[in-house]
Amino acid sequence: MSILEVKGIKKSFGSNHVLKGIDFSLEEGEVLAIIGPSGGGKTTLLKCINFLEIADEGTITVRDKMIFDGSAPKMTDAELREKRLCFGLVFQQFNLFPQYTVLENVTLAPKLLQKYPEAEIDSLAKELIARVGLTDKMDSYPCKLSGGQQQRVAIARALAMGPDILCFDEPTSSLDPEITGEVLKVIKKLADENTTMVIVTHEMGFAKEVADKVIFIDGGVIAEQGSPKEVFENPKSARLQEFLGSMLKA
Repeated sequence: MSILEVKGIKKSFGSNHVLKGIDFSLEEGEVLAIIGPSGGGKTTLLKCINFLEIADEGTITVRDKMIFDGSAPKMTDAELREKRLCFGLVFQQFNLFPQYTVLENVTLAPKLLQKYPEAEIDSLAKELIARVGLTDKMDSYPCKLSGGQQQRVAIARALAMGPDILCFDEPTSSLDPEITGEVLKVIKKLADENTTMVIVTHEMGFAKEVADKVIFIDGGVIAEQGSPKEVFENPKSARLQEFLGSMLKA
């Protein structure tokens, strides 16, 4: 059964048609990697799925429940907040609150929403912080952490909300190459634990290793999709071949 179905998603900014009709589905426990050139629509698609942008047309269904219909009346702020809870989002720029410790950053949103008793939230947060390898940084502030450590805190924070689907927007683009590996290792571990994920990435080797499905977005459309083997080892279109060639040279 598909945990996520995206159909006919379109998004324009004025006369700029960024997404021109995107369709894909994702099974529970699968990892989807979204690749493509800058400006092709990858991040806009992720934002539409997470309701950081509202698509102009199309539908989004999670666990057989339609949570977005472009033809329906505009959603209220309360409805948007509720539907965003289906997704956890890890940004390029870690977006941690500098005035809070690691533990406080991870527990803040669940406590504001009163998802569970506070003691239960604290216990879960400590487990998540341990999962990303930062038990010894529990009481540290973001300014005392490396970029890789901050991104791992951001992953724990996203997981603390218990999302159906965890989304990443270029999770290593703000990191030095030498510490990129520590974040990718955490994401790989989540994949091994059958966490359902959508990952926008420029790390082709990582996408090939971790993803179950790969989508190549170019010019606002899905130009090609398939298994990592199909996309990376047997690209059908000249445009994908060109893109992969340029990434290998980079």
